[in-house]
Amino acid sequence: MRKFIQATFVFFILASISLIIISFYNKQWGTITASISLIIAIISGWIAYEVFYKQTQAEKPQIVLRLDFRSRHGLVLLVAENLGKRPAFNIRIKWDKELKNHKEETVKFNKYDNGPDIPVLNAKETTSTVVDVPHKLFSRYKEYRFDFSGIITYQETLKSKHKTSNPFLFSIKHYGNSPEIENEEPKTMFELQKIPEKLEEITKELKKISKNPDKKPGE
Repeated sequence: MRKFIQATFVFFILASISLIIISFYNKQWGTITASISLIIAIISGWIAYEVFYKQTQAEKPQIVLRLDFRSRHGLVLLVAENLGKRPAFNIRIKWDKELKNHKEETVKFNKYDNGPDIPVLNAKETTSTVVDVPHKLFSRYKEYRFDFSGIITYQETLKSKHKTSNPFLFSIKHYGNSPEIENEEPKTMFELQKIPEKLEEITKELKKISKNPDKKPGE
């Protein structure tokens, strides 16, 4: 549709220029003036259309997929986010090469039925699902490329029959040396090992309190 409208503007501009040339040879100065005014009006209309088109596009849903290594310590999440200003409905994801989770299953947002991956994602809303722990994710794909791509389809209104399709692409290559994912498991184990020690300290303090109820903890 947009290409047709643009072609229409170009046609009328070329037609007006042709009319100016013909009028010049025929010395029809009034027609030349009118044709120039018409060209200016056409160009103004074209500019207004392009501004309107860009505003409309900016308000549409914009669904993106990305990996999140930071929100959950020791876990990689697949995040779907709507960056647009309108909700998207019945979102489906078709992978060129499926991303597998820690259970060797294709990563899915919807685990309950065979319906859309995401029934609705409102403007600026995000949802996520667990993929794996970092070192296992990289180990699994070490013999393959680290880029993942596919097609996201969705409806702009709930009752619309028209489906919008957009390609997506994300990569894990640039996370290979990221400090956020180094030594995640050792750090987790270290924190877990502190638990018995902390519990023992709490037990000692409780015993002191039970023996001396009037004494403040730590004294």
